[in-house]
Amino acid sequence: MVGRRTVLQSGLAAAGVISMPYLVRQATAQSLTGFDPFPFSVASGDPTQDAVVIWTRLARSINEFTPVAAGPVAAEWVLATDPTMTNILRQGVAMAQPEYGFSVHVDVQGLAPDRHYWYNFRVGGSASPIGRTRTLPAAETASSRFRFNVVSCQHWENGYFDAYDGMKDDDAAFVLHLGDYIYGVGRGGVRNHESRKAPATLAEFRARHALYKTDAALRRAHETMPFIAVLDNHDALEFNTDDPAELRRRAAAYQAWYEFMPSRLAVLSMSPQMAIAREVNVGNLLRLAIPDTRQFRASHQVCLAGSDPKFAFGVYKKPCELIDEPERSMLGRPQEIWLEDRLRSSAAKWNAIGSTVMMTPFDMDHDGALYRYLAAWDGYPSSRGRILDQIAQGRVANPISLSGDIHSSLVSSVVRKVGDSPGQAVMTEFVGTSISSAWPEPLAKPMRDALPNNLHLGYFDPAQRGYMRCTVTDQHWTTDMRTIDQTVRPGGQTTTSASFIVESGKIGAQRV
Repeated sequence: MVGRRTVLQSGLAAAGVISMPYLVRQATAQSLTGFDPFPFSVASGDPTQDAVVIWTRLARSINEFTPVAAGPVAAEWVLATDPTMTNILRQGVAMAQPEYGFSVHVDVQGLAPDRHYWYNFRVGGSASPIGRTRTLPAAETASSRFRFNVVSCQHWENGYFDAYDGMKDDDAAFVLHLGDYIYGVGRGGVRNHESRKAPATLAEFRARHALYKTDAALRRAHETMPFIAVLDNHDALEFNTDDPAELRRRAAAYQAWYEFMPSRLAVLSMSPQMAIAREVNVGNLLRLAIPDTRQFRASHQVCLAGSDPKFAFGVYKKPCELIDEPERSMLGRPQEIWLEDRLRSSAAKWNAIGSTVMMTPFDMDHDGALYRYLAAWDGYPSSRGRILDQIAQGRVANPISLSGDIHSSLVSSVVRKVGDSPGQAVMTEFVGTSISSAWPEPLAKPMRDALPNNLHLGYFDPAQRGYMRCTVTDQHWTTDMRTIDQTVRPGGQTTTSASFIVESGKIGAQRV
């Protein structure tokens, strides 16, 4: 529906080529002369076995937000089976609507499974760069090997995003982005935000996303691989609220995220609600469930009174009785039921949860008192317990948690509580470090000091930036921690700093 998704699918089911009418071509060319309308290049996302979303956003320049036209603009799109764009498979017209910032989302369907495709857009006499994308293996396929990358937390001011360039030889099918695509308050650093003020309006969120899209390595990644992205706190803000001002701010954040992301997720114009949870199926090898960990969670700020606000910047808190209430949920009960069904009904060899925050329980000490990171699943132990119980009782095959948020690499066996033997663990978790966001020493030291009392953790590295490369076969899941030597200037080099393997039928990862 054009008003909801800014997508006009033209001839997607047709086998032949469909051309843009001549009069539309002329009108478009006349309305957008004098500038290149593709300063944000192109991107693709949310692949399935037979479809993928291709994206662009029309603008006068990176930092010029004057509308490109008085009304909707027709953009030609073309998808081909070769990088020279000679063997055209699909083409049509998509309408870039002004109320969605002239963004274009085309859900191209009817594609072959597990194939690379190339695409671009044209408006008037201007053509966009050519992007490459890829579909997933067919549902009935017995995939022998599948690879994808996991990223999160790219803070503009903390450094350059060149870890993305380390993916160029990975042959990854997609990039799973677990949130914090943008950041809020500007404090300065390696490079500065366009404003020190945290975005609050749609115009301000658009400007922040536009800035992040200028990072060269991020742009190259979007041009060559599809992204599957989920929103976290810096993208979507906090949480269950009735405050009209906060709802307006969240609506602006959702809309700007949608306008700048190659996502099949849709948002009504300036709505504070957005359907985020979804699943990804890779043949019969992998089911990846991606819940929404922000929109429906109970507040994690329930234990402020008894906590030391000076300890670890106030990020870690002393748990209070309220967090153990049975009804507290990270996901909201309807979404818990959805996740349980996705896990229990799966016939896949491996079953992963893409969680924006760490599921592993972790206890820390501060002046003899117990502290935890209550913004992660440690703030929702009843909710976590219900999910772990369903995994155990349903005998879910090879459960894996993939998460980010803490700007550190971490590998663990997910037990129900600290002190349980790793042999009692229900699933394996890989936490990926950030693309550029720092985890400063006041946050890293309490975790590092607590490792001897958290025996279910096998690896912790808060110092390095990068991403995770996951390779899945019938018998093994391998996660490589890919880290970059520096982010303070362009040109950082990425290498594998540690690798871990999970054998099918076992819980827990072994370093290799």
